[in-house]
Amino acid sequence: MPLTNPRRRFDPATYLTTAIVCAALWAGAASLLTAADPGTIFARRCSACHTFGRGTLVGPDLKGVTGRHTRTWLTSWITSSGKLILSGDAAATELFRRFRSIPMPDQALSASEIAALLDYLAADGPETDALKNRPAASATPTEVDLGRSLFVGQRAFANGDVPCSACHRAGDAVKYGGTLGPDLVAAYARHRDRGLAAVLARGCVPRAQPALGASTLTGHEAFAIRAFLHQSTGVGK
Repeated sequence: MPLTNPRRRFDPATYLTTAIVCAALWAGAASLLTAADPGTIFARRCSACHTFGRGTLVGPDLKGVTGRHTRTWLTSWITSSGKLILSGDAAATELFRRFRSIPMPDQALSASEIAALLDYLAADGPETDALKNRPAASATPTEVDLGRSLFVGQRAFANGDVPCSACHRAGDAVKYGGTLGPDLVAAYARHRDRGLAAVLARGCVPRAQPALGASTLTGHEAFAIRAFLHQSTGVGK
């Protein structure tokens, strides 16, 4: 019995239509894959003129900017500060005056890229990324103490996560923790800064609601835990 229908003929129009649809789908997928993440957008488009939590540079400090202005206003400002100034907007005019009448360059970003950037700023993304890249060896004694307090539960995590000691110990530094997970005394020696930062960013305790994903630590909490594990390991001493 033949596997194909001998009466079915090749239809160029159908073939062309299918090819166009497939090409469009692949192009859309490719654009999603190549779209810059908000951290990259901030580094490439914003950081030359703005800091995040470190004071005024060429332009204003962007920490808390999503609380000072509405998203609609920020979208208009990022797209074309000149148009917003010419419209007579009071906030735009004041910014222009305060920063020596130097206009912010228009940014050729899509609506989705601007939305992602604003989400990133609202979540203190630049600060979190800076902490991820900061060596644990640079931690102050106060940050190390914070890490130990979070590890053993003397201080609660901001997102309500259980303390690390519920499942882990940390050698002589934390001898009486749980045993559900491994002793973390060698965690820093094994993973070092980059690997341990990635592990802490993923989180290890599933949320009760699957849609929320794994529990997460704040950037400061993750760095403090990393600093504590660095000290308890004794690496670099």
